[in-house]
Amino acid sequence: MCLQPGLNIDVLECNALVNFYNITDGDNWINNSNWGEADVNSWFGLTVNVVGGNVLFMELANNGLNGIIPSTLYDLSALRILNLNNNSLVADLPSGLGDLDQLEFLFLGNNQLVGDIPASISQLSNLRILQLQNNNFSGSVLDKVDGLSNLTDLWIDNNDFHEQIPETIGQMQALEYFSALNVGLESDIPASIGALSQLQFLFLDNNNLSGVLTPCIGSLQNLQQLSVQKNYLRGRIPASIGAMSSLQLINLSFNQFSGPLPSSIGSLSNLDTYYMNNNRLTGTLPLSFSSLNLDFFFISSNFLDFDSQNIFQPALIPAPLQNWFNAIPNRNVNSQSFSDEIFFSDFDAAAGCNS
Repeated sequence: MCLQPGLNIDVLECNALVNFYNITDGDNWINNSNWGEADVNSWFGLTVNVVGGNVLFMELANNGLNGIIPSTLYDLSALRILNLNNNSLVADLPSGLGDLDQLEFLFLGNNQLVGDIPASISQLSNLRILQLQNNNFSGSVLDKVDGLSNLTDLWIDNNDFHEQIPETIGQMQALEYFSALNVGLESDIPASIGALSQLQFLFLDNNNLSGVLTPCIGSLQNLQQLSVQKNYLRGRIPASIGAMSSLQLINLSFNQFSGPLPSSIGSLSNLDTYYMNNNRLTGTLPLSFSSLNLDFFFISSNFLDFDSQNIFQPALIPAPLQNWFNAIPNRNVNSQSFSDEIFFSDFDAAAGCNS
């Protein structure tokens, strides 16, 4: 196939493609049209630079690929896009991943890949989007990608990494979207996360994060959605959250946050969705909340003040806020309990970013 007349691609790259086709059961792909023709640019899922004879894009998502990713794939040295999302690929990633040093988009999500992420991924200095979600990867990944200064989107959800968020996360200055749901993240959220000035979406749900929520979170002026539900975060919610002027959704539910709600939250003019249920919060709602225009407000199952004679009219809602509260379409403040703790003394969340 790779020696036929009129072939418009480098022979080494052609051999890599044929090997990839065979080892991923190409005959049974959903679409394998034109694979084997002299014009490689006509092969389904490929875009070729016919002048240089190099493959630039390989886009075979949702195409029934079944098998391993062979190391010969990395002979496609000019590759810019590799999209293998939503297939049935298995086994480890070959260690030569870093050889694709022109790669800008790497999509490997929703497969059955396993093992450690190769350290060579740190060589992909042009990488802009990395999707590894919904596989069975283990080991660590954040300490291998924290030097990728062009990375804007990082998806690692539903794997088995079990690692800490490194202090060096602050080096990822271009990061806009970071999703790490259910990956076994441990320890605290480092203060350096406040250096991610371009970050718009941060999802860290269902992990083992602990410690206080760093006040440096307030430095994320472009953040639109923040969700850290189902962790073990504790202490007071930092007042610096009120400085996150772009915030539309905040979900801190199912943690161990304590103390009163900061009145600074009332400054979040773009906030639409507010989940703070299942914590250890005390006190009443700050009057500043009247400035919020919410569609969702859930703060049930805390230790907030309530009227023991009528739990459907909780005392946590001061009289000046009753009309505001009644206008929220989706709300729940009930199931408050008496605190069995005298005082929540977690003042460290109020410390400065450099503490």
